[in-house]
Amino acid sequence: MKKLLTILIVTVITVAALIYALWEVDFTELGRLLSGGDYRVLVPLLALLVLFYWMKALRWVIILRPVGQFTRAEVTPAMVIGFAGNNILPAHLGELIRIVIFSHRFRLPYSSVAITLLVERVFDLAAILGLYAAGMAMIEAAPASLQIGAQLITLLIIGFFIAIGLVLYRPALVLGMGHTVGRWLPAHIGERLEGILTNVIQAFSSLKSPSRVLFMLVWSVLKWLAMAAMIWLSLLAYDTAVAPAIALVLMAVLALAAAVPNAPGYIGAMQAAYVFALRPFGIPEEIAFAASVLFLVCQWLPVTLAGAAYFIAGGLHVAEVKRELEAAEDIR
Repeated sequence: MKKLLTILIVTVITVAALIYALWEVDFTELGRLLSGGDYRVLVPLLALLVLFYWMKALRWVIILRPVGQFTRAEVTPAMVIGFAGNNILPAHLGELIRIVIFSHRFRLPYSSVAITLLVERVFDLAAILGLYAAGMAMIEAAPASLQIGAQLITLLIIGFFIAIGLVLYRPALVLGMGHTVGRWLPAHIGERLEGILTNVIQAFSSLKSPSRVLFMLVWSVLKWLAMAAMIWLSLLAYDTAVAPAIALVLMAVLALAAAVPNAPGYIGAMQAAYVFALRPFGIPEEIAFAASVLFLVCQWLPVTLAGAAYFIAGGLHVAEVKRELEAAEDIR
């Protein structure tokens, strides 16, 4: 029943997103754009894609230090297989695949590895919101549809630093707060909450110094700047050179759209994000949609092929991974 409900939700979201993105598109003009794009941008775009995943792997090595000492070469296969899984499976199932493959290979608890992905998301969220705020600040008379709330974003970033500070320097207080909240919840939920907080504190223990936290933030910002540059190049292929600030805004909208339950490869959500973010700046829907298709293909094809190569090279089997996924369902 749960799987059927997930499929239904994903289908509805995907169809709605595609209808929104295509509603005012001239298909003749879209075909002309796709057939006549300047695809020389593929070279720097793919180079930036490699850089993006290289930076992501190196950051995961640092976050994993409380769990074990790993190299970039050791973490990359599971990471890439996971993202390839997101490209062919719905609802971010690739993230669970990444957890079970890495846990199985290095004989680690699922929960310990899962928490490191939570830490990743925290830093990604801070970087994305910061870049979004910076992009909006650089745009004069920003469109009302994109004014999601600079004050709210500022509060979220401040909250991020407060939460990180408490986890790093007042872990007992965090556990005490979790215990207090847990007493008002059903016993099994309260116990799980305390277990999650314990794992979060352990995961963040590798970032004890403010300088290391700052490094992780800067590294995360640079990683997402590489993604923004890829987005800028996807538009340049169709003779549309947007301001860097607009690319930052689109990058943030795209990242947030990808966070909801999505079809494989973020089809639909990606197209809707491009159209939604670029329409207020006067960029035609046809160009926005064409650029989203190019960006989608450049993300989907190399990552999926690389993930398949790592999967085969690692001697993995679909049936085995499926059994591991069923055993790890409670960590989702």
